[in-house]
Parts: sequence; structure tokens; C-alpha cells
Amino acid sequence: MKTLLIPVDFSSTSLKALEVGATIAKRISAKIILTHMVGVEEGYSIEPNNLEQVVYYKKLIGKKFEEFIAQPFLEGVLVEPLLQKQLDFFGINELAKELDASLIIMGSQGSKGIAEFLKGSNTEKVVRNSEVPVLVVKENEINFVPERILYASDFNLETVEAYHRIIEVSMLLNARIEFLYVNLSGKDFKSTSEMDETLLQFFKAVKHPEPVKAIKTVTRWSDYSVEKGVINYATLSGTDIIAIPTHGRKGLSHILQGSISEDVANHAIKPVLTVKI
Repeated sequence: MKTLLIPVDFSSTSLKALEVGATIAKRISAKIILTHMVGVEEGYSIEPNNLEQVVYYKKLIGKKFEEFIAQPFLEGVLVEPLLQKQLDFFGINELAKELDASLIIMGSQGSKGIAEFLKGSNTEKVVRNSEVPVLVVKENEINFVPERILYASDFNLETVEAYHRIIEVSMLLNARIEFLYVNLSGKDFKSTSEMDETLLQFFKAVKHPEPVKAIKTVTRWSDYSVEKGVINYATLSGTDIIAIPTHGRKGLSHILQGSISEDVANHAIKPVLTVKI
């Protein structure tokens, strides 16, 4: 049985992630592991540090888990709660690998302004570090019935492995892949022939059976930034999921260069699937 890992803080955004997870679990006959980390739930922000607090905390979280999974949409879905005793969003990757999870699903409200620049969201931390594909969903009324996945990329050869993993997720969800290349003005601008050459080399590298024909399936979209191009086209085309590779930059590199995948995951209304390069 396949496994979906959903980190939760018992908030409404976590509930949305659980709802999406239930939809996927039913589609692929998977189980859901709900993991909660000490100190991130609403109403209790201090990590327990003695036996009495630990006992109280476990009872509190046990009750929260019971209330959280008492949802009609979970009928017929196997859900297993898992309490982590330390606050470590970077450890989600190791947990996902240990559980052999096919997908991590997280709810996000996004982050803006100085908070986004300095710290980012907890979801960003997972996106940045996870070697397992991460599906980021927002708290909105969009019904999650994935049929079309928009793969947005610069089609650089370093994204080949990420492409294969995104293909695996698309097959898992029984959704078809559509391709998007965002062309920018300035030094990053590419002519049609330059884009064709980049795409040809990419589809050859991923061993596409018909690389020349594959080039014609890629939509070319011009915009002022990659983030705007991806979000604008995804909205216009009505795609169900945006899929995008991520470098997983950390530290000073992340602050100076940023991450397009994290920006898209933060600001897009639609679900965003990220796979680390």
C-alpha cells in the first residue's frame, strides 16, 4: 500500500491538506500518515519539558487527532497519527524516506513581505529540503480532481531527474502532463530556434520516444517573471496542478537568488507540486 505523509498543526489549512490527501488516497488506494510536531499546534506553543507536561500533552494531542480526523471525507481511508517529539521541519524529508512515502501533502497560507524574505513559511522549509515530491495546497474552495498537471520548467538538463519523478506522480494520480516554457525579455530571452534546441536536447535526455514531436507540445509564454508567467498561464489554462522543479537553495544562496518554485508555491491559488533537483 502506498503512503501519503501529511504534516499537520490542526489548522484549517491542514484540514484542506487532509481533504486533498483523502481524495488522492481513495484514487490510488493509499494510507495517510498524519504527523504532528511538538509546539506547532494552535493553543499550545511551549514544548513540554517534564513528565507531567508530557502526559498532559499526549492526552491533548490525542484528543486533537480524534477531532481532526472525524471528517466524512475520510470514510474508507486508513489514517495513522504519528506524534514527533521535536520541532524539526527539516526532518520531514527523513521521515518521508523512512516511511517510503510517495508524496508529502502540506497546506499553506503563503507568506508575504519581510516575513517571507527573512524566514519563509514552514511549508517552504519542507519544499526546500524534501527529496520526496511535495504537494502544496491552499485553503480555498477549489475542488481537487486532478486531471491535468502543468509542468513548468526551463528544461535545463539538470532537471531531467525531477522530470521523471513528476511523471511518476502524474501516473500515480492518473493525470496527463502539459508543458510550459516561460520566455523572459532581457538577457534570459531565447529565440524560437534557441528554445527548440533546448527542448530537443531535454526530450532526448529524458528518452522521450518522439523528441521532435514533443517540442510541439510545449506552450511558450512571455511574461515579466517566471513566477508571473507560470501563475498567469495556469490560471488561464485551468490546469489542476502546477508542477515545478526546485533547487532547494539554502542559506545565503537562497536569500540572494530566491527560489521560483517556492515563490510559485507561496503565491499560486492552485495546488503546486515541487520536486527537488
